[in-house]
Amino acid sequence: MFNRFTLLILFFLISPFASSNALVVKISDDLPRHLIKNIHAYLGTLPANEAERSSFIFTANKQTENALKALGYYRAVVTNSINKNLDKDVWTLSISVLLNQPTKIKSVRISLTGEALGDEAFKNTIQNVPIVKGDILHHGVYEQFKTDLVSLGLERGYFNAQFINSTIAIHKDLDLADVVIHFDSGPRYKFGEIKFDESTINFSVLKPLIPFEVGDFYQQRLLQNLQNELDETQYFSHVVVRPETENTTISTLPIDVSLEKAKRHHLNLGLGYATDTKERFSFGWKTPLVNRYGHRQETRLSYSTINPTGYFIYSIPLTHPNNDVLQLQTELEKNDYGDLTSQFFSFKLGRVYLKDDVLRQPYLRYLSEEWNTDGLYDDGNYIIPGFTWSDIEREGPLLDPSKGFRHFYNIEGSYEGLSSETSFLRFNARWKYISLLAPKHRIVSRLELGYIIVSNDSKEELSPSLRFYAGGDQSIRGFDYQSIGPNVFLSEDINQEDEIVIGGTNMIVASLEYQYYFSNKWRGALFVDAGSINNTDKLDPVYSVGPGIHYLSPIGPIRFALGYSLSEEHPSWRIHFSIGAEL
Repeated sequence: MFNRFTLLILFFLISPFASSNALVVKISDDLPRHLIKNIHAYLGTLPANEAERSSFIFTANKQTENALKALGYYRAVVTNSINKNLDKDVWTLSISVLLNQPTKIKSVRISLTGEALGDEAFKNTIQNVPIVKGDILHHGVYEQFKTDLVSLGLERGYFNAQFINSTIAIHKDLDLADVVIHFDSGPRYKFGEIKFDESTINFSVLKPLIPFEVGDFYQQRLLQNLQNELDETQYFSHVVVRPETENTTISTLPIDVSLEKAKRHHLNLGLGYATDTKERFSFGWKTPLVNRYGHRQETRLSYSTINPTGYFIYSIPLTHPNNDVLQLQTELEKNDYGDLTSQFFSFKLGRVYLKDDVLRQPYLRYLSEEWNTDGLYDDGNYIIPGFTWSDIEREGPLLDPSKGFRHFYNIEGSYEGLSSETSFLRFNARWKYISLLAPKHRIVSRLELGYIIVSNDSKEELSPSLRFYAGGDQSIRGFDYQSIGPNVFLSEDINQEDEIVIGGTNMIVASLEYQYYFSNKWRGALFVDAGSINNTDKLDPVYSVGPGIHYLSPIGPIRFALGYSLSEEHPSWRIHFSIGAEL
């Protein structure tokens, strides 16, 4: 019922006639549609009773003429007739229009005075004026251009701007028009003193967030940038940045920043499930502002039977509280790598900074790991310097982008002479690309490469968390979690040998997935995954294919996939379930 009613209203808005209980309006059906729509807009709401009907009919011709003049038809001839159906008390107003030739622009004179004469933004606006000699006169374009000049003036600090002259002069024969606009910008205001009303944080912490200096020319976008930066710190629950117009002096505008400190502690509990790690319970604790120097901490404990983890991160601002911080991170984790069960402790000291829109992190970490291979225990300790850089680009919604590209690179290594178990150099890179090829048709592809340079004698001594594995929800579907990799035999007795997966030093994993949107909430998927993990430069790929179904929830896509492992001796289907954004 609602859809029919909506369609009926839209039909009346764009059709050459409209009606109410008291009056039916018909307009010449040979007119261009944009003219008919403008006439309806000028006529306004149809009368609801007899008293309103007389007034509506009396002004109908004048309003129609105004609607046509607004679009340049000053010489149009408008006539109307009334047909009265007394039995039903419904009158029909028929409006006939003879357009004749439109009024065209003979000359355009745009004048700019004031300090905006030296402003490139205004120069570009004037040079690209949409009012062109020879075009049909359009009052909407004229008014919009004036609005654009005023908006640009407010955005760039010309608060005393005004129009000295703005006229459209129609020639006597109504065939031509002259457009004259004289805009005086007046002086351009500058940023004055910046005042923060929150005194619990040192000004030296907040100063790098300010994208302008006292005395710089005012720009509204810079105030918005400041507000966004302050919000991003998470130090505050509420931020308002505004110019103090009441305390302004000549051409100087003080800036007042109102801040409301955020809660000291944030706690959260989580419950999740994935086929790789099974049920997962998590507890998180954040302190956005530890002290007046802008330090922050984050602690998270996460338990699952396969992969319990915990980490603590302490961040100290360096040159910028959002884009350049010193991080101290400790991490505890237990995980199954192939047929190895590993427990490790890691402490990392690193600088996380943003440069050229790329997130970079040089670091030094200490790794202590113990692992169990079917009852045989081993351990290793390492001091590992490394460097990571990554970037994400996306278009469209955060949780369902129409286009996106993510890339990640990490290089790290260790030297046996520096109290490390073995010497190695490890490289890992990941790419993911998303593209909406056409409405409802989407492609998701990913590629991961890994390579470790280590002596042949030390390959099996390398800790499990440093090796490469494949298989699982985020890798090669159709296979168990981290079940793909080189194998070794635990026993020399061929009758009692036990083959286990220990991971490799070379990795390549790729995936291509086609997705089709059934609706705004549901989409189907078809995928092919492939990869190779080994200790040599020779590829030994495995493959899987399968379908999937995704539900686009408020917390991210909930993905079900059915993977078929083509490369196993006895191929089988495996269900995969995961939640979260794809980039």
